[in-house]
This record gives sequence, C-alpha cells and structure tokens, in this order.
Amino acid sequence: MDAIKSILVKEIERINRQEGRDGKLRFNSEFARDHRYLCLAMFAGYFAVIAVMYQVPYMGFISFLAFTAFVLFMFAMLLIEIKPVYRFEDIGVLDLRVCYNGEWYFTRALSPQSVKALLDEPSIGTAMKTRMQEIIANKGEIDFYDVYDLAYSKTPQDEQPQVAVLN
Repeated sequence: MDAIKSILVKEIERINRQEGRDGKLRFNSEFARDHRYLCLAMFAGYFAVIAVMYQVPYMGFISFLAFTAFVLFMFAMLLIEIKPVYRFEDIGVLDLRVCYNGEWYFTRALSPQSVKALLDEPSIGTAMKTRMQEIIANKGEIDFYDVYDLAYSKTPQDEQPQVAVLN
C-alpha cells in the first residue's frame, strides 16, 4: 500500500469510528421528531383510506389487516437508519454503491492532520503537493476525490487532450 492510500484509509477509518458507521440497521426516531407533520398526515391518510374501505362491501377484514400491516411496515422503514461504512475502494466508482453510500468522497474534506501528513510525506512528489496546495487555496479545503484524482487518475493532469482530425 502506498503512502497516499494509507493516509486516506486511516482518515476514512477515523471518520467511520467517529460517526459510528458500521453498516448495521438501527432504530432512529429522529424522522418522527423532525417530520411530525408528515407523520400526522400519513396517519390522517390511513384513516381516510380506512373510512373508504369500511364502506365498500368487497373490502373485508383481511383487506383492512393487510393495509394496516403495510402502513405499519412503511412507517417502520422510515424509522430505520443505516450508516454505511466508507471505503477507499468506493472513491471514484460510479455503480449501484453510489445509491447506498452516496458520493461522500466529493463532499467530505480531509482533516487538517491528514492534509499535513500528505504534505509532509517524502514519497509524494512536489508537483502533487503543489497542486494540492492550489486546490486548498481555491476551495479552502481538499476532499477525498481531489487527492484520489491527483494520485490515481489514468490520464496525466499536464497532458493536453488530443483533438481528432475529421476528414
């Protein structure tokens, strides 16, 4: 493992520990507290549908139980929280993992300690360190993808794109 990857992995592990990211299901009543009017509207809609179901002759007790179970299941899903584990391997990958994890590597800035470790690392070239300092000067921070792109991009940053000549 090279120095850049090891520094980024340590930072990712620190974030996972600090935020309790372990990928496990947890009950979290924060949704019900933060969106209490939405929850009340859900129950009002539930009672409105029950009122219609009660008057319709072909909707029996089984339909009532099935609908009630469905509403309770959906409400329980709103109270479940999963904090996905951030991984180095997810940086720059656009597949179904983005739906679960989000593109966290674009929005999460490196800690000042990690930036200092990268800038102090002797195995990292001066061109990359200079580019990192330019990004920090422009944005005020540097995120995981910026470092990943500088270190592991497939096309060198200094090359001009080739223009194809059309006949």
